[in-house]
Amino acid sequence: MANSDLDDVIGEFDVGLFANKIVLAMQQVALGSTEVGKKGKVVIEMVFNAKAHSSVVNIVHTLKYTKPTEYGDVSEKSTTETHMYVGKKGVLTISPEQQDDLFETSANVTKFKGN
Repeated sequence: MANSDLDDVIGEFDVGLFANKIVLAMQQVALGSTEVGKKGKVVIEMVFNAKAHSSVVNIVHTLKYTKPTEYGDVSEKSTTETHMYVGKKGVLTISPEQQDDLFETSANVTKFKGN
């Protein structure tokens, strides 16, 4: 992946569950808003914690929504976290961009470079 794509990055959060939670929250808030004619709210928060001396960040992602009801509102908050690699120009991936080749090929012979 040359650039971080929003769908790809958010799709990796909590093994894809976070993206599903966002859609469900949006649907609940939209439904409540149209049923009672009041405002609702969806908030997504991301906190980035760098791992010392590495190109890995721990991203704590929180989704909170408030669905309006006839006599008040209903809210829910969900927090999960995902470790991601930071590549060139800040590209975020679930696995490192560059990995060493486990196999070395020379003179039509493949050698395993492991233990």
